[in-house]
Amino acid sequence: MSDPPTVLSALEVAARSAYAWAVPPESGTAPLKADVVVIGAGAGGLTAAVVAASTKRRVLLIERLRTGGECTFTGCIPSKALLALAKRVHAARQSTALGLSVSGEPDWTIIQAQVRKIIDSFEDVDSPASIQKRGVQVIGGEATFVSPHVLEVTSGAGTCTVMAEKFVLATGSEAVIPEIAGLADVPYLTHETIFDVPQRPEHLLILGGGPIGCELSQAFVRLGSLVTTVEQGGRLIEKDEPEASAALLGVLRNDGVDVYLNAEVVRAERQPDGVRLHLGDGRTLDGSHLLIAVGKQPRVEGLGLDVIGAAYDKKGLKVHSSMQSTTCHYLWGAGDVVGGPMFTHGATERGVLAGLGSLAWWGRAVAAVRAPAARVEDIPWVTYTEPEIAHWGLTEAQAVQRYGGRVVVVDYDFSHLDRARTEQEGGFVKLVALGGLFGSPLGFKVVGAQVVGSRAGELVQLLSLPSRLGVHPAKLALLPVSYPTFAEAVRQTYLGLLTDGEQFGQRRPGRAAEPEQMQAWAARRVAVTRKIQS
Repeated sequence: MSDPPTVLSALEVAARSAYAWAVPPESGTAPLKADVVVIGAGAGGLTAAVVAASTKRRVLLIERLRTGGECTFTGCIPSKALLALAKRVHAARQSTALGLSVSGEPDWTIIQAQVRKIIDSFEDVDSPASIQKRGVQVIGGEATFVSPHVLEVTSGAGTCTVMAEKFVLATGSEAVIPEIAGLADVPYLTHETIFDVPQRPEHLLILGGGPIGCELSQAFVRLGSLVTTVEQGGRLIEKDEPEASAALLGVLRNDGVDVYLNAEVVRAERQPDGVRLHLGDGRTLDGSHLLIAVGKQPRVEGLGLDVIGAAYDKKGLKVHSSMQSTTCHYLWGAGDVVGGPMFTHGATERGVLAGLGSLAWWGRAVAAVRAPAARVEDIPWVTYTEPEIAHWGLTEAQAVQRYGGRVVVVDYDFSHLDRARTEQEGGFVKLVALGGLFGSPLGFKVVGAQVVGSRAGELVQLLSLPSRLGVHPAKLALLPVSYPTFAEAVRQTYLGLLTDGEQFGQRRPGRAAEPEQMQAWAARRVAVTRKIQS
């Protein structure tokens, strides 16, 4: 197996050809000066720069690779494009049940070309030329603080000095590489390089059972690769509800993914034709390629943050959530670099706060008002497998730990949803709420939701609205929706808070997860998995 191209080499080649004009001045020229300098041109940095520029400030945006960031080139866009293509291949194979004949394997070269075409369709929006039209000057290079209010920006053209009154740090995140014996001698892939492999992996080993690992597991197995996923924990997507984890495990295994849970990789070994992983129990796993997908970490090293007194650790740049301000009074943080949940929508919201915060006192006042609605922790997240796995708020276990006997849970299965039955789709909604006063709807509050199904990403947004907007759940329960649609699942689930019926599984978990409750969970996981697979 040949070594995969590094992230820097692949992206720098494209950056030099596409953005050759966006280079800093040559060494020795006068310093560049601006009101606000934003370091990093991903979702958070772009948003912060545009917000600041909209007030007629002089804004300079510095990017080391390509404007657009991870989401456009190595994250959301290519992964969802790959999943969509894999879904088409899977649907074609499933059509044999209708009497159609499908044979052969998809051409990896064509798949890559399609993914690249989709990426390119987004690129113009975030190109340096487009950004400059919005009043932001863009230069390329690596930025490092060398003294208060002063940066050095280094690129192939040399080094230049940049000075500003305010700064926004939005340098994003990078793949976490675990400390495993022998891994340094093994050619491995990450979510930043997997889309550039020249041939479709014959047997892809994936280390990590989080959203990235699960999405790419399903995509590559449906595109014809053998896939083995290794998760150190006891279940996949551990931040979601156990029922959702169990449903996804069943789906991936049904697709052909070989999943190992509670499996610790203690050593990696390079083989003539690939990679061998040694597990803690003595078993070995062989594959042609290895993908590391155990998580991401903020990119904070080598930026000179110590020079300006900006506090940070391995979890990211330390910020005050109200305005994304830091321990350095002229620096704000935005996006993945501040740690916590790392989502594009979260980076955008943090970018708005940082951009406002970098302005005058009135900008910081607006940011303070905006901050509660922009809390990344309160925004739903989605794992884009088929079916989708969507979550918002507290899990049942978290709610019980925090609120004890006040917790009420409503389980609604898609077998009662007419639209899902017509399309023969399985799925479920799980709503976690706090019960009303004296058994009445007065005081009902929804604190979490989980959806498994093909429209889960859209449904979880609707389920979260009453709590996020301060509206009583009864208003959503009584609001008519089009028939037959999947949106009915939202209304039906909220009705389950107010009424009893065989389609609702309303229950009170109690103060702790008792053995009988765990047994009920296990039984429900099995039932849900069977329905979704069928």
